[in-house]
Amino acid sequence: MTTPENPYAPPESLPARYVTPRLRRLAYVLAALAATHLLAVIASHHRYASLARGAAVSDVNWITSVLSFLCLYGGATILARGHARGRMLFVVAVGGLTMSLRAWWPYSEAAMLVISAIGLAAAGALLAHFSRQQLRDAGLR
Repeated sequence: MTTPENPYAPPESLPARYVTPRLRRLAYVLAALAATHLLAVIASHHRYASLARGAAVSDVNWITSVLSFLCLYGGATILARGHARGRMLFVVAVGGLTMSLRAWWPYSEAAMLVISAIGLAAAGALLAHFSRQQLRDAGLR
């Protein structure tokens, strides 16, 4: 006599706390875009520092921007590693960059980097949300 399979068992292809292969590929794309953004920020960091030193941008906006960029890169790294976490990092990045955008607005290059970071962080938050929702629907969370 054989026992029937457990209908409540999670699927074999979806390990607990990890995203599906399709969402993981999207996370790799997001991480690649975030890495490209990081290279652009590193390439022009001296301009941002001169704006902050010259009092064109307040220290609060400068620190908020730096911390928001770090949240974006950290969230992209966590998501690319396959974990369905990090949504709060993306939400903090969107909020911080949106608040500091007005200070960077007169400086076109800086404003474009901040706007692109807002878009990346919003996409990351959406991807992390879909990953968690998919795991919750599969009964793994």
